[in-house]
Amino acid sequence: MPSPSPDAIVQQAADLAQDGDREAATEKLIAMVGSDRPALEAARDQVAADLHRRVDDFAATATLRLLNRALSELPVVDPLDWRVRWAKHRKP
Repeated sequence: MPSPSPDAIVQQAADLAQDGDREAATEKLIAMVGSDRPALEAARDQVAADLHRRVDDFAATATLRLLNRALSELPVVDPLDWRVRWAKHRKP
């Protein structure tokens, strides 16, 4: 299944941000994205850039907050993680 585009993620996050249940909205957004953290980061960057131009857009602020909450739930994959490298008997 292909991952959704950042525009689709932003639209879904904007719709979900209008709901009052934060946890359910976060879970739905993560289910939509799956494990595609770069797509979620691209969507977050897009909303942040829009919000930078229009600082009084409260709907965009709620959308950004939801995207950041979803990002905090996804694991970070760091290819240079010293613990992984050390476990493979390579010095960091």
